[in-house]
Amino acid sequence: MGVFLWVIILGVVVMFAAIKVSTAANLKRRVLSADVAQANQLAGLLSQYYAQQGSWSGVEELFAETFASPAVDNTGGMMGPGMMGPDMMRDWFQVASNTGPLTDRVVLLNPEGIIILDTGEVSLNEEHPADHFQEAVSIEVDDEIIGAVLVGSMIEPVLNPADEDFLRSVNLSILITAISVGLLALVLGSLLFRQITSPLRSLSKTAQAIAAGQLEQRVNIETENEIGHLAQSFNYMVESLAQADAQRRNMIADIAHELRTPLTVVRGNLEALLDGVYDLNLENVASIHEQTVLLNRLVVDLRDLALAESGQLRLEWLPMDLSSVLRSVVEGFESQAKDKDILLKINTPYNLPVVNGDEQRIKQVLINLVSNALRHTPAGGMISTDITVKDGTVVTRVQDTGSGISQEDLPNVFNRFYRTDQSRARTTGGSGLGLTIAKQIIEMHGGKIWAMSWLGAGSSFGFSLPIEGQKPWL
Repeated sequence: MGVFLWVIILGVVVMFAAIKVSTAANLKRRVLSADVAQANQLAGLLSQYYAQQGSWSGVEELFAETFASPAVDNTGGMMGPGMMGPDMMRDWFQVASNTGPLTDRVVLLNPEGIIILDTGEVSLNEEHPADHFQEAVSIEVDDEIIGAVLVGSMIEPVLNPADEDFLRSVNLSILITAISVGLLALVLGSLLFRQITSPLRSLSKTAQAIAAGQLEQRVNIETENEIGHLAQSFNYMVESLAQADAQRRNMIADIAHELRTPLTVVRGNLEALLDGVYDLNLENVASIHEQTVLLNRLVVDLRDLALAESGQLRLEWLPMDLSSVLRSVVEGFESQAKDKDILLKINTPYNLPVVNGDEQRIKQVLINLVSNALRHTPAGGMISTDITVKDGTVVTRVQDTGSGISQEDLPNVFNRFYRTDQSRARTTGGSGLGLTIAKQIIEMHGGKIWAMSWLGAGSSFGFSLPIEGQKPWL
């Protein structure tokens, strides 16, 4: 409001000054034009007077008595020492009707520029300034210049008292109008500011509440203007913060649970060994070792996930044969598949395009997909893997004949610690981070990963990598 008030004051001052200067200049221009017109009319009359009198003798009395207050005698002649005839009288009245009464100062000059008449009685018998003489209206008789006349503002650039009063009246009206407009703008501006600042105050209040941890707070959206759009964006931001906070809390809870389970088993087994409940033999030590391996894998997965999500996971970009990578992974699971009576199939074409990427990280993705398929495929089932080329990408798929995933759970399979059975048991299954890490790795390679599944008919996981294999600059 303070800034707006100063803008109004500055605008009023500038407007008043500009209009005042413009009005004064236009008024002086108009007055000068009227004075020049009156001087031209007087030049004609004075030319007649000089032709009749033969000199300027008596011109002072003519202006003092006849021109200042003309009066007509009973014979129709104009009274005064000049004794002008009816023609001059008509001409004078014509001057008065065309240019107004002769109320301004009049200066009459002889051909040498000497003042022979000054109704203002200021500079009589003095030489008039040369620059003013150039502005004077010449008086001629028989094509001979016998003098010159100046009227009003032609003599000095000032206004007469009547014009000054008019100019003051106009300036006062302009000032009153400017102040009124300024006050009106201030009132309307205050209403506008209140309309703008009210939702901003609400936004600020909500932001303070959110900063204090009240993430359930939202801004009421009452308008569709820029402020409303700002409030809507603010609400979206708060919802994202709330979701991120909820995910953070869930992740902390999941990490605590995932670490607590194997730690509890390790502690229990160690206490049993110390108390003599368990014998200190290879079998019991192997059980404890298995839990420590699980703990190490969980910590490594958490580290990889943190690095991937922050874009700091290091990748070794080299040309690789995806077919060879897939075959080596499948061969590594053949013994497990044989033990579970599961058939492993692989189908890769010849002359597969070479892609660029980190072979170890891609192998990590494939290991996770194949191990998940083995975990959820019953005995007598089948897992098939294949590679195809489609739309400038190399597509790899791992499909099983397991129990499948419901359509409700399918969108969440790439979320951290998400399991379709909602079980916390770690007797089977991985850390719950494998698919999340796989998604991050594939996206860092510039590819896409997806999942399709049908309850009772198995699942299909796939990912694509660009053929050019150029490193994506994210």
